[in-house]
Amino acid sequence: MHELIYFASPGYAEPTRFCLEISEVPWKNTVVDWDGYQALKDSGDLPWGYLPILKTPQGTIAESNALMRYAAALAGIEPEDLFVRGKVDEILDLIQGWRADFTPTFYIDDLDEKIAARKALFAKGAKIDLGLKDLESLIEASTTGWIADTEDMTLADVKAFLNTFMMFSGQFDGIEKSMLKPYPALLKYHDFVANDARVKAYYDGEDEIRWVFKPDAFSDA
Repeated sequence: MHELIYFASPGYAEPTRFCLEISEVPWKNTVVDWDGYQALKDSGDLPWGYLPILKTPQGTIAESNALMRYAAALAGIEPEDLFVRGKVDEILDLIQGWRADFTPTFYIDDLDEKIAARKALFAKGAKIDLGLKDLESLIEASTTGWIADTEDMTLADVKAFLNTFMMFSGQFDGIEKSMLKPYPALLKYHDFVANDARVKAYYDGEDEIRWVFKPDAFSDA
């Protein structure tokens, strides 16, 4: 039995959760609150002091990137060809690069200043605008619909789909779904991935945040 431990929010654990689900290996989704996290930390169960962690039959794995790669391998969506796997990793790093500029906004206390800082990242030529356009260029170059031009979903798609559209879920002050309008290729990609049977099955329930992963979530964007 594999056990993923994280907070209720999608956050850093969502790609791993999805990959574990489609892997069909037995797994448990353990949700903790802040007190639960502190208890795990105090007990020494967190190798580096942070969540998420994944408990496997062989031991515990920490760090979200390591978790999602492990889970992607279990799910069988890691390309066997080393070059293709390298291109998938390249896309993962590309996404991580521009998302890193979003993180500092969480530490801005003044709400107006926070909102202004986030909106500035979407200005033409700013970091997130360029990052989303980079994703669009990959999508437009793909002959299969999948972002790494593979025959099936890879971890690059899992991260691109989950991490990108989660920004527009309404949980982040200053970020609205209408801000996706300048990226038509991304909206088309959302429709493609959200209608994949595996994605539809996993996100079939009601959720105040995960609605962004459903088909037609941005039909009025």
